[in-house]
Amino acid sequence: MTMNHHRRIVVPGAPNDGSNALLKYFFSHEGCRILSTIVTDEYKILQETKKILEKRISLDEQYAKNLQDLTANADRIIWPGGTHPIASVSRDVLLRWSYLASTISTQAEQFRKNIIDDLLKELVEHKIDSRKYFDEEKRRYDGEHRKAQNDVLDVEKRYSDDIKSYLTKNNELTKLQNNAKKGDDSRIKHLKDIVIDKRSNLYRTHNEYIYKIREYNFIDEQYVRKIRSLINYHEAIQVILNKSWQNVLDAVANYYSEDSVAAIKQSRQLISSINPYHSYDELCTIYSHTPPITPSPQVYNMTLFQATSLTKVKSDQFVVDNSTKQDLKQRIEILTNSINESIPILVNLPRDKITYDVRKKFFEQEQQTNYLRAKKKWEEQLRNEFKSVLKDVGYRSDDNESNLDSDDDDLTDRLEDQAYFHGVLPRTQSISQLKENGDYLVRKNEQGKIVLSIMWNDIRNPNTLKHAHFYINEDRNMYSLQPGGVSKASVNELISFYKRQKLTLRDDGVRLIRPITRPDYIVNNDDVHKLEVIGKGHFGEVVRAEYRGEYVAVKILHPSTTDRNAEDRKNFIKEALLLQQYKHKNIVKFLGIAAIRDPLMIIMELIEQGSLDKYLKNNDLRLSQLIQMCYDIVKGMEYLEQCNIIHRDLAARNCLVDRKGRIKVADFGLSRCLQSDEEYFCQVKTIPVRWWAVEVFSNAPYTNKSDVWSYGVTAWEVFSKADLPYSHIQFNHTVINAIKNGERLKQPDRCPVKIYTIMATCWQLDPQDRPNFEKLVELIRKEKTLF
Repeated sequence: MTMNHHRRIVVPGAPNDGSNALLKYFFSHEGCRILSTIVTDEYKILQETKKILEKRISLDEQYAKNLQDLTANADRIIWPGGTHPIASVSRDVLLRWSYLASTISTQAEQFRKNIIDDLLKELVEHKIDSRKYFDEEKRRYDGEHRKAQNDVLDVEKRYSDDIKSYLTKNNELTKLQNNAKKGDDSRIKHLKDIVIDKRSNLYRTHNEYIYKIREYNFIDEQYVRKIRSLINYHEAIQVILNKSWQNVLDAVANYYSEDSVAAIKQSRQLISSINPYHSYDELCTIYSHTPPITPSPQVYNMTLFQATSLTKVKSDQFVVDNSTKQDLKQRIEILTNSINESIPILVNLPRDKITYDVRKKFFEQEQQTNYLRAKKKWEEQLRNEFKSVLKDVGYRSDDNESNLDSDDDDLTDRLEDQAYFHGVLPRTQSISQLKENGDYLVRKNEQGKIVLSIMWNDIRNPNTLKHAHFYINEDRNMYSLQPGGVSKASVNELISFYKRQKLTLRDDGVRLIRPITRPDYIVNNDDVHKLEVIGKGHFGEVVRAEYRGEYVAVKILHPSTTDRNAEDRKNFIKEALLLQQYKHKNIVKFLGIAAIRDPLMIIMELIEQGSLDKYLKNNDLRLSQLIQMCYDIVKGMEYLEQCNIIHRDLAARNCLVDRKGRIKVADFGLSRCLQSDEEYFCQVKTIPVRWWAVEVFSNAPYTNKSDVWSYGVTAWEVFSKADLPYSHIQFNHTVINAIKNGERLKQPDRCPVKIYTIMATCWQLDPQDRPNFEKLVELIRKEKTLF
C-alpha cells in the first residue's frame, strides 16, 4: 500500500460552518478558563499520541531490519544444484522478504519524516502556543481593564479628599466672616485665597474624575469586544488545528499495516465522521448556563457631587473656569495629536499564504486596528465636547489668549493663579519662551519684585525683536506700571486692562498681545506636602513629600544670605531644567519644579532604597548584582553622553537604588551642557577630588572622558562596599599629588579581574586613551552575561 504524501499545514480563512459556537457558550471568565484547560488536555493527548507513533515506527524499523537479517540468512543457505523446482521457489520466496523489508523501512521513514516530524510536531507546537497565546491575551485584557477600574477608584478617593479639604476651609472662612472683627480683613483675605486654591483643586479633580469614568467606560466596552474577538479567533484556530489532527489520524489509518482490511476501513470511517467545526458541541451543552461577560459601566458617585454644594459641579459635566481652562486646552492638544496618528491598514493575504503564525499576527493587527479606530472616534467626540464647553464660556480652544471673565465669587486675581506667571524662575530661563512681538509673562526677580517681561518690535527698527522689562509697582495694595499711571487692585486686573484697552507701555510701541503660559513642569508650591527629611545635599535638604496623590522626593533650595545664593539658585534651576529634558530608566525621573515662590523645590520620583553608597554598606550582594549595578550606571551615563551632557559629580552617593535594585543616576547639580568645542573648563571651588580625573587638577578641559574616570571610581565603590577612595590618604591635596604621580585604586577583593581591567582603562592618563561610555556598555555587557 502506498502512503499519501502530506504537505505542511496551511491555515485557511475563518470557518463558515458552525462558527462562533464557543462564543455563545464560553463567553465568560470561567468559560475562558475551561477553553484553556481543554486545549491543555488536547496538547497532552497529542504528546502521548506522538510518543506511541514514534514507538510504532521504531518497531516497524526494527521489524524491517530483522527481515533483512533473515533474508541474508536465507541467501547463505547452500541450495542444491541443478534443476530443483521446490528449492528454487523456496529460495525466491525467502529472498522476497528483502523487498518487503525495504518497503516497510521506506514507509516508516516517510511516515516519521512527513507525519511525526512535520505534521504532528507542528500540530503539537501550535496547540500549546494557541493555549499560551489565548491565556496571555486574556490576562493582558484583564490587566488593562483592572488598571482603568483602579484609576477611577484612585481619582474618586482623591476627589473625596479634595471635597473634605475644601469644605473644611470654606466652613472656616464662613465662620470667620460671620464673626469678623476689626482687623480681620487680612485673615479673611488669606483664608479666602486658601479656599480658592482648594476649590480650584476640586474643580480640576472633578474634571479628572469625569474623564476617568468616561475613559473606563470606553475601555470596558473595548474589553468585552476584545474578549469576544479572542474567543472567535481561538475557535477558528482550533477548527484548523483539529482538521490537521484529523489529517494525522487519516495518515495513521493509511499507513502500511498488517491489520486486516476491515479494521483499516473501520478506522477510516471513524475518522471521516469527525467534524472539526463541531468538536466542542458536547462541552458547549455542558457549560451552556455559564453567565456571559457583559459591559459593566461605571456610574458617577452622586454623593460626591451633592457634597460639594458648588453650582458648577454637575454629574457628567466638565467644569470650565480660570483654574481649569488650561488643563482642558492641554487635553484638546493631547487628543488632537492622538487623533492625527495614522492607523495601520490591514492587508488581506491570499488564502494559501495564511500560515498559523501569519494568522496570529493578523489577528493582533486586527485587534489593534479595531481598537485604534474606536479610540479615535471616542477621542473625537471628547475633543468636540471640550471645544464646545470652552466655547460656551467665551474661550477659544485654538487660541492662547483667554476671553474668560473673572467671576466675583471665583476671586482668581491672585498672581499665583495666572497662567502667565512664571514664579521665581530666573530671567534667562523665563524670557527664552518669548518668541514673537507682544509675547509677555510676569515673574518675580531675586529681590522679590514683580517684573513684566515682554518681547517687542521697536517701531524705529522694525527688523529687530528685543526684550523689555517693567517693574510692577505696589503702593498701598494698588499696582501700576508707571508712577502716576493706571493702577489696579491686582496684577491681573492691571495686565487685563492694558491688554483689553490695547495700551502701549512706552512711546516706542511696546504692547501686550499674547500671554505666555508657564511650562507644565512649573508647579505650585502648595501642591507639594512635605513629610520628613531623608537627606541633605549641596543645595539644602531632600525630603519625602506627597505630590498629586503620590509620594515623591523633593530637593529644596533653602534661601541663603551669602553671596553664593545667586549662583546656587542658578545651578539649582539648571539642574531641574536638565532633568526635565531627559527620560531614561537609569536616570532619576523629573516630575516638576515648584517655582511659584521660594523656596524652590525640584520634585523627583521617590527612589525607595536611597543612595547607592548607603545601600552597598548595608547589604551583602551577589557578584552578579554588583555587575548589574555597574551596568545600570554605565547605561545611564551612555544616555547622558548621547545627549551631550557631562555629569561632573558621578559617585555612588549620587546614584539611587529603586525597589527592584535598579540604579538611577541622579544629582545633576554640577552638570553642564557641552559647549560647541565639547569642552568645559573647571571653575568650581568645591570639587570631589577623589572621583575627578587627573587632568581636571591641571585646569584642563572637563569632557565626557573625565566622567569616564569618575565612572571607574564609582564602579570601584560598588565592589568595595562604598569604601572611601584612597582612604589611606587623609588630605585632598595629597590625593591630588598621588593621582598625578600615577597612583591608582587597587583591585577590590570581590572584583573580577576583567572588571578591574575595565576600571583601569577609565583611569588612563591621556583622556583620549579612555573608552567612551558606549564602549564601556559593550564591555560591561559581555561580563554581565558571564554571571
